[in-house]
Amino acid sequence: MGRLELVFYPVLEGKFMLCPPSRPEGDVKSPPTKSNFPGLQFPLGGTQDESNYEKIPSSIMKQFVTLVAFVLFALVTYCSGADYYIDSVNGSDDNNGLSIRKPWKSHMKAESALLAAGDVVHFKRGSTFSGNIRIGESGTVAKPIRLTSYGKGDLPKFTNPTTRDASGNAITLGGDYIIVENLHFHDTPGEHVSGMLIMTRLAALRIELGSDHCVIRNNEFIKTGQGIMSAGEHTLITKNYLDGPSYALWRTSKSSWGPMGIHLNIGNQEVSFNTIKNFGTKDSPWGSDGGAIEIDCGKYHKKNIYIHHNYSEGNAGFIESSWDYDWPRYRQEIYNWRVAFNVCYDGQSWLFMLAPCTGIYFDNNTIARYNGFGRSQNACARIDVRGGSPIGKPSGAHFRNNLFIYSSSPYNGNRSGGALKTANWYSKYKSPNTRYMGDSSQAGSGDPGLVDLEKQDYHLKPDSPLRGKAINLSEFYKSDFDGSPLPKTGNWDIGAIQYKPTKPTKKSQPSVHPLSATE
Repeated sequence: MGRLELVFYPVLEGKFMLCPPSRPEGDVKSPPTKSNFPGLQFPLGGTQDESNYEKIPSSIMKQFVTLVAFVLFALVTYCSGADYYIDSVNGSDDNNGLSIRKPWKSHMKAESALLAAGDVVHFKRGSTFSGNIRIGESGTVAKPIRLTSYGKGDLPKFTNPTTRDASGNAITLGGDYIIVENLHFHDTPGEHVSGMLIMTRLAALRIELGSDHCVIRNNEFIKTGQGIMSAGEHTLITKNYLDGPSYALWRTSKSSWGPMGIHLNIGNQEVSFNTIKNFGTKDSPWGSDGGAIEIDCGKYHKKNIYIHHNYSEGNAGFIESSWDYDWPRYRQEIYNWRVAFNVCYDGQSWLFMLAPCTGIYFDNNTIARYNGFGRSQNACARIDVRGGSPIGKPSGAHFRNNLFIYSSSPYNGNRSGGALKTANWYSKYKSPNTRYMGDSSQAGSGDPGLVDLEKQDYHLKPDSPLRGKAINLSEFYKSDFDGSPLPKTGNWDIGAIQYKPTKPTKKSQPSVHPLSATE
């Protein structure tokens, strides 16, 4: 059976009613006419004959209601939904799916279950599922719908091998307030459909336009052409592990679309504490393509985006935001971004912007760009508006407290010169034998004094010149990349990782998948 949780609602004349399970919040138009407990045989909500109630002496009724209220309060505090269980190995679709002992077999049952606020769908660890399911129902802020795992062993695995089925989505979210957690997505490649890819819908997990307040957390995405695509607002994407493929999703002789870890199609997004690796291809007319995070589609606004505390390695770029071709039609400007405390060891540009921007801040990032992913263009930040002048103003970008390690240049593009730059450090890396060179074009440059760059250990040595050279931004940020509290007063250190006199307890990058271990 599903969870039976009750709540006491005081109403007129001492009567009460029980909250029905799996009912949307605020739906009290049809209160239950019978109690879920056999011992309670009096009217519950005014839908039965009131005369029976009037025959009960008021003093007895008051005592009884007081007792019932106490018991109900002790048992539950709010209504919640039903629990559904799905086990691809030992389940059966002839079961009711309401207990661990009687799970469903097919994940399609989750789509047909008519989920309601507070419902939880549990997928058995060790299960495998192929094809798309779409969750179109909505939860509430207090009672979200949740998709999660149960049991021991490997995370339940989801794939969809063809874009002919729901654009390659393994799970599609079409409702509000849905949480997806502790699942494994894999091998959802891109493929040509009638000569082109519908890239705005391709992803292992897709949040549709208008599906707001969803949370994607603690999941794995392995060899997914696009891991997560969000067109819903107020989305939180956090603590996921994404390891991508190395092939082009779509390619012509003049253009291509590389693999992407996270693809945002609209503003009001938070992307935090994720590990994103190996999303990139050298099979491109441009030499390489792909990246960790794509912020695309000029049709919708790109306001209020917060990208912080992520680790990026081996991707063809960290952030690309480009819809210059859409600018004449939609004129959607980038506004109010914060990109902070990320550690990134990739190729290509760390930031590649082909759109106008205002009020965007890049703070305390550690950016290493010298591994030559597919081409020699390894500038850290490229801010550009292709073709020159969709708008006639300089960039509204602010770079503060960042460590740039590069083989080419820290900035380029026809709008880069207008960016504001404060307390950054620039290290031009040549080779292991001649590691660092100063950059006369930038204030503050040379050897940054890292523990071991070759092993991607970006912690600071005691004599690092980055110590105490950054401005204090405690108004906006509370912890560094390692999770250590940031000082509320005094100067900070440059980069994503603040100096610690003791040996770091956390590596600057994970060495294994963080989620696959047996619980």
